[in-house]
Amino acid sequence: MMEQSNVQRGQLPSFAHLIFGSRLLIGLVIFFSAGTIYFASTAEAAGIDLGVTAQKAWDSILNKANAQTKLTLKQAYEKVGNWKTQEQAWEQKIKTLHAANTAELERLRVEIRQTDAAKVAALAEKVKQTQARYEPLFALYSSVNRQLDAAKAIKNKEWSAAIRTQAETLRPVVKLAREDIRIKKKELAEARKRKSTEIKRLRAMLAGADSVKKQIQTAKKQASLAKERYSNALQQFKQSTKQSQTSRVLSSLNTLASAAEKWAGSKQNIHTLEQKVSTTYVKVRQEIAKRPK
Repeated sequence: MMEQSNVQRGQLPSFAHLIFGSRLLIGLVIFFSAGTIYFASTAEAAGIDLGVTAQKAWDSILNKANAQTKLTLKQAYEKVGNWKTQEQAWEQKIKTLHAANTAELERLRVEIRQTDAAKVAALAEKVKQTQARYEPLFALYSSVNRQLDAAKAIKNKEWSAAIRTQAETLRPVVKLAREDIRIKKKELAEARKRKSTEIKRLRAMLAGADSVKKQIQTAKKQASLAKERYSNALQQFKQSTKQSQTSRVLSSLNTLASAAEKWAGSKQNIHTLEQKVSTTYVKVRQEIAKRPK
């Protein structure tokens, strides 16, 4: 008997643990089930704002309907919610992409303005430095020529001969200096021309998005009309719930779902157009990247 009692006492903690564990498990199941029901209910109503009065009327219709009718109504209702949720998702995507496109456009405009700016600045500085380097030579050559004119004026042959020799010695050097400056100025002019041509080309590529932006404006007007149709359909649905006629409620729900689908579709179209704008900017970015630094 003592041995049996010891065995029972030895089993008691395990038995208590089993009971406690079972209760905990049941509690967790109830908790997560409640959470599932809550989130399912939330998902069902996602995207549709009925307001307190219309919500009560809708709940009343569902409670009075038979199982099959209730299922049909809830499926139609969920369809509206799904389309509305998609519309909201597309709207957020549009905002994000449009903001990115706007920022990229500003960056591209700045970079296009700066096309070959460093090269042109370097060549301009080289011209300036070259002119400064030869300035003493040109000043000397001008001075010698003035002295030659003065010598000729007083008919001093010896002075004229000496000055003429000096002038003739300087003349080829001055010619080379002028040619050096001319070449560097030509390089600068050509670089400026290339810069202007390239800026014009890149800006033309950038302007390729303008036609798409016009399409976006048109698409936004269409989305606005789709939103208005959805709002009207939603009001009709709310009115139908007050009348408690299941067939009319279902009909208004189907109309609302169609309006929500078109609204979501219009937003998707805007996003697709924004993607085209983005693609244009990517191409311009690639062209800028390909240019030698």
